[in-house]
Amino acid sequence: MDKKKTVKYTAVVLLVLSVSGYYLYQHAMQVGLEKPALILTVSTNTTDKGTPMVNNVTFKESGVVFFYKRADTPANFPEIDANARINKLAAAPASFWASVHRPNEGVYTLQLFFRDGMEPKKGDVLIIPIRLVSHTGAIQYKTTAFYCWSCEE
Repeated sequence: MDKKKTVKYTAVVLLVLSVSGYYLYQHAMQVGLEKPALILTVSTNTTDKGTPMVNNVTFKESGVVFFYKRADTPANFPEIDANARINKLAAAPASFWASVHRPNEGVYTLQLFFRDGMEPKKGDVLIIPIRLVSHTGAIQYKTTAFYCWSCEE
């Protein structure tokens, strides 16, 4: 085979791989190539004494494509952070740490990504410690939220 044909075939193969990869990335959720994720919306405020606290936590089940890089979120103090454990508080964390910078009171969104092999199943109770951390890294407020995975249908 001459050099021009080799270049053409290589270009066609790369184009086909690129298009199929893009299609899988855009449609991975519909095809079933996803890992579960949990979106937490946490609202905070400040008490009369100036101490921050958590007002409300809402949950939304979500997913992320299976090849998405999941890892702990780097600290950015002051912050709000959370992770999840499944069915027992003494269990190893099932999710990576999620955190978001918290300059003042407001509503913050965190997305919990689960570790491989530790994805929740229908009926599992997620125990989620949520912490408000100061600019020095000290815990200012701590609470625990509970969520039943796929229980509302």
